[in-house]
Amino acid sequence: MKDYIKVDFKDEDSFTIYYITNEIYENEEEFKGLFKYLNNYLEENYDKGFNGYYDVDIYYNKGIYILEFNYIDSYSNNDFNVTVFLNDTILYEYEDMDLISKEKIYFDRKFYTEIENIINDIRLFEYGNIIYGKKVKKILNRGILFD
Repeated sequence: MKDYIKVDFKDEDSFTIYYITNEIYENEEEFKGLFKYLNNYLEENYDKGFNGYYDVDIYYNKGIYILEFNYIDSYSNNDFNVTVFLNDTILYEYEDMDLISKEKIYFDRKFYTEIENIINDIRLFEYGNIIYGKKVKKILNRGILFD
């Protein structure tokens, strides 16, 4: 699988990076290397890099890292307060029932499937959204399962 990065800027102080990779980051040094790589990516592609202190929530599941960055304060050096959610359930949200033939959940006029069912599909960001965190629990608890 080729590495892929998508960045969603929510506002001036917060953004989310979706990073699809075969790499597995397990310790502080490896995450420092990841942040350095992401900083270079942001500078090269958006003319924007890390600049200060950030709260970072990282959601990981089978080949995808979702990193939520929230700017807190400026410092002379970059620093990160990191919380990692390992093997967290991550869903793919889409509207066309026939887009994915795997098991799916119907909730609030949309369909959801586990991210591993579509992680290698080039249409991943084209036809749907990645759902993670608290919203996943609501969908799993209230949705209707389809085979």
